[in-house]
Amino acid sequence: MKRIIVLALAACMVLGAAFGASAAEFKASGYLYAGYDYYNVDNDNNRNAFSQRFRSQIDIIASESLSGTVYFEINQTWGSKNDKVGGGSGGQIGADGVNVQTKRAYMTFLVPNTAVKVRAGIQGLALPGAVAGSPIIDDDVAAIVASTSFDNIDVTAFFARPSTSFKTDTDYNKAEGTADLFGAIVAADFDVVTVTPYFMFTNNGYNSDLGFGKAKDANGADVVYGKGKEAQWYGIAVESAPIENLTLTFDGIYGKVDSRDAGFFLAAKAAYATDFAVPAILAWYGSGADNAKGDNLFPVIGGNDFVPTTLVGFGAAANSSDELFGSAVGKWGVSLQASEISFIEKVSHTVRATYIQGTNDDDLAAGANLKNWTTDDKAYEFDFVTTYAMYENLDLIVDLAYVVTDLDDAAPKTDDVFKAAIGAKYNF
Repeated sequence: MKRIIVLALAACMVLGAAFGASAAEFKASGYLYAGYDYYNVDNDNNRNAFSQRFRSQIDIIASESLSGTVYFEINQTWGSKNDKVGGGSGGQIGADGVNVQTKRAYMTFLVPNTAVKVRAGIQGLALPGAVAGSPIIDDDVAAIVASTSFDNIDVTAFFARPSTSFKTDTDYNKAEGTADLFGAIVAADFDVVTVTPYFMFTNNGYNSDLGFGKAKDANGADVVYGKGKEAQWYGIAVESAPIENLTLTFDGIYGKVDSRDAGFFLAAKAAYATDFAVPAILAWYGSGADNAKGDNLFPVIGGNDFVPTTLVGFGAAANSSDELFGSAVGKWGVSLQASEISFIEKVSHTVRATYIQGTNDDDLAAGANLKNWTTDDKAYEFDFVTTYAMYENLDLIVDLAYVVTDLDDAAPKTDDVFKAAIGAKYNF
């Protein structure tokens, strides 16, 4: 009997050692947001909603050389019925909803005996954006990314597959419905200045669903620009700190789709940190369409992650997204800003005053659309954001915006726009 007990204990010790040797460390991070959002427009886009969002990232760390990551999201609009299945469902009475979305799922590992790090799976992919984020792409996508460093230089190369279409016809097969992205980023740090050149191109198949923005047809209706066409981008992002407290940033990008005339995007920002606030001036220009084919329109994949204001791009602070005025592409603007203003402990403010005007040709009537602006459309946007750090991990956010509009082609019935939102965000 004693021998059996001893053998059993020995077996447990062996199994325990084996499991202990393969044990991984788990880390969870993310946030939970809940809040109310209102804005007035008179084109049946009135919004008066309570919403919430939960995001959680779980890292499974085997060692410094190997880890895995999954990232989940749950969204609900209070009271909204969505058949209890799919993203955003579960906000109605009874609440039950099958609505867990997989944002990311990837592994990260070092290639043995090298300094090359590889990340494979559905992950976040963003091109450089020194001023206010990337106007081209900053999104989750299935990709393989390899990166390494040489002294003061970081090099990243990537392959991504944003779209695969299974459409077929008599002339094209399934393979030609696939869109792939290829690119590389090189960041060189020279102490006072960091220079980051990059490029990306696509081999967009004929039947691919991937497009690069919107243009107008002869009737003024939206058409997807560049769908099924190949595209290429060449850009540079520059960050400089020439003197203490002064930061200068610049983005310059050239983008071309197929044989159409190329577009470009330029942005610059100067910010100076003081004890009282960080005042800044920001300016950008995103080329617009010269005709219904989209000549000269800067191509984007997404395009709403360059955020100069609350309502241009995904700039809202107190809810998941607004982008009421759409992308910064097809517009230009100048913004006077000040952030980190504080009069009371734990309370900070950001203020912005911005002039915005469209760059699409004024012959391309936008109709009842707030997002496609011609050279005849302009606005003056005033933003005021307040953040109260109620606890170490809990922020109360008040997000206000008022816009004086002068829209001739884009949504001519729209009066001046007012947005108000309040929300609580718990970070963990």
